[in-house]
Amino acid sequence: MLTDLILFRHGKAVRPHEARDDFSRGLTPRGRLQAAAQASRLKEAGCDLQLALVSTALRAAETWDACRPVFPDAQVHLSRPLYLAAPSIYLNAAKTAKASRVMIIAHDPGLHELARSLMKGDTGQDRGQTSLREHLPTSGVAWFCADPEASSGFKLKQFWAPEPVSA
Repeated sequence: MLTDLILFRHGKAVRPHEARDDFSRGLTPRGRLQAAAQASRLKEAGCDLQLALVSTALRAAETWDACRPVFPDAQVHLSRPLYLAAPSIYLNAAKTAKASRVMIIAHDPGLHELARSLMKGDTGQDRGQTSLREHLPTSGVAWFCADPEASSGFKLKQFWAPEPVSA
């Protein structure tokens, strides 16, 4: 049963004209540093990740590469259908995975739409909730926990926007 769902938007990618196509856009140095820092924040907050579901787009795969040292025991599943997917695809992938603590590394607008739908009915107004309702930045991380009393079945546990880094 899914108990923890972490939505991790890929790190900052190179500009579109710097890659062959959108799928081939890799991370910038800043994107790599921020992704690694966000993974460390998750670990320090007590996240014991079991499975990472990762879009096969280069920027998502490179985001996982930056996270992997922090979660060396986590399984990883690279999935082409997670590239620019709809929120329902992301949620179904997590719910059908054989793990209770799952992270999805993928893309907007689908991840942000999923985060907003999971927060539907949650009237909390803390800074993280307000910020996440507006935007899920690159390297943004939203950690949801199962909550049978929440209308979506999940409650936002923590949201982190990336800290500025010097690359």
